[in-house]
Amino acid sequence: MGWAEKRIEEYRNGEEPGFLEKRALEHAEPVNCAASILGFLLLLYGLWMHDFFFIGLAVLVGILGHVVSWTK
Repeated sequence: MGWAEKRIEEYRNGEEPGFLEKRALEHAEPVNCAASILGFLLLLYGLWMHDFFFIGLAVLVGILGHVVSWTK
């Protein structure tokens, strides 16, 4: 059992997470992690090519990853 699973179990038993722990657990979600990596790569490509379409797509993919993790 990894750190994220142990902390989630502790939170279910009544312990309150801190602000940074909430952000870390949010990014530990596999879908959000994959979306963040994909969004980062799209952002780098968009900046390299000076293409606002890819920059906007990167922001959209990053937000979509957060929305998916918030719904769970």
